Amino acid sequence: MKFITTALLGALLLCSIPSFGQVGINTTSPASTLDITASNEALPSNTDGILIPRVQAFPVIDPTADQDGILVFLNTTDGTDNRGFYYWDHSQTRWVGFADEWRDGMNASGDDLIFASQASTTGTQIVITDDGRIGFGTEDPIERFEFRGPGDNDFQITSANSNPPNVIVYNSGGTLDAPTALPLDQEVGSFIAKTHDNNVVQEIGGLRFYMDDTGSPGSVPTRFELDLASETNTSREKRLIVKSTGNTGLSEANPTATLHIRPGTTAAQSAPIKFSQGNIMNTPEAGALEYSGTNLYFTDNTGTRNIVNVGRSIDSPSITETVNPQSTFDSGDITVTGARVGMTCNCTPQTLPSIGLMWNCFITGDDTVRIRIANVTNAAIDTDGLIFTVKTIK
Repeated sequence: MKFITTALLGALLLCSIPSFGQVGINTTSPASTLDITASNEALPSNTDGILIPRVQAFPVIDPTADQDGILVFLNTTDGTDNRGFYYWDHSQTRWVGFADEWRDGMNASGDDLIFASQASTTGTQIVITDDGRIGFGTEDPIERFEFRGPGDNDFQITSANSNPPNVIVYNSGGTLDAPTALPLDQEVGSFIAKTHDNNVVQEIGGLRFYMDDTGSPGSVPTRFELDLASETNTSREKRLIVKSTGNTGLSEANPTATLHIRPGTTAAQSAPIKFSQGNIMNTPEAGALEYSGTNLYFTDNTGTRNIVNVGRSIDSPSITETVNPQSTFDSGDITVTGARVGMTCNCTPQTLPSIGLMWNCFITGDDTVRIRIANVTNAAIDTDGLIFTVKTIK
C-alpha cells in the first residue's frame, strides 16, 4: 500500500490537473485535454514519446461503438494489412491504417510500387512504381504516364478563366538543370497514335514538332509534321509539313512554295489536285477557282470570270473542196467545247496539203470554230479531204 501511495503522489507531482479537466505531463500549463511535453525539446531522449498498444493481429472479436477511434500499432504484417498504426472505424466496422489509401505492393513484372487500395476494390488500378511510372487502370504502365481501360478513356482539362488550359510538351538540349538550344531536325515533342495489327502494337501516325534550324537566343524556327501509316506497310509517310517559313507541303517533305503538292503518277486516283463538280457562284469573286463539271473558271482581280482552257483540241471533219485561184474557202462550224471569242485558235493539217494553200482558224462564238483555206496561186486547187487538228488556247 505504501508503494502504491508513493507512486500516485509521484504521478500527481508530475502532472498538472486544472479544475476544468486538462492534464499536463511534464508541464504545469497544459494547452489541451492531454498535453505531454518532451523532457527536452531541443535534445529529446530516446524515451520521449507515447507507446500505443502493440499487437501482432487484430482482435478476433471486433470492438464496439464504445471503442470507435481506438488506436493500435500492428507490429507485423497481418494478411493484407501492413505493419503500422491503425484505428477502429465503427461506421465501416474495420481497422483503418494511417495513410491506408496508398499501400506497398508489387506487380506481375516484379516492379515495386504503391497502389491506391480503395480504387483497387472497384477494379480500377492506380499505381506509382518505384522508378516513377504512373498507371491508371494498369499495374504495369509501359510509359511514364499511362491510362488503360476498355473504353471512355477521354482526357479532359476544364477551366473557367481568361487564361485557357494548355497541354505543353517541352524539350531542350543539355540537361534539365542546364538546358541548351536544340539542333536542326531534333524532335521537340509529338502526339502519337498506336493500334494493334493482330500481331503487335504498331505506331500508325502522329503530330510532331521539329526544329527547322538550330535554335539561338530569340530564334527557335520550328516545323510541324503530320505522318500516317501507308496502306501497304507500317512505315509512316509525311502527309502534311508546315515549315517555319510558312511553306506548306502536301506529301511533299521539303515545300519550297506557300503550297507545294507532290507530283502525280500514272496510277488511278493519284492526281496532285482534283476538283469536284459544283455550282458556279452567282457573283464572281476575285481569285476564285471554280469547276462546273464542264469548264474550269478563274476570276481575276477585276471580277471577270474566265474559262481556264489550256490546249483543248479536236480533229476537224474531213474537208473536200475545190478552192478557186486567188480566193478563200471557209469550213462549216466546228464544235470545240470551251472556245470563246478572244481566245487563240491554231489549226494544223494532219497530212501535207497541196502547194499554194494557206490556212488559219478563228473563233466565231461560244464553242464554235471555223477553218479558212486560201489559194494563193492562179489555178484551182482541191483540198483532197484535209483533216485539221484544231486547238484553242486561253
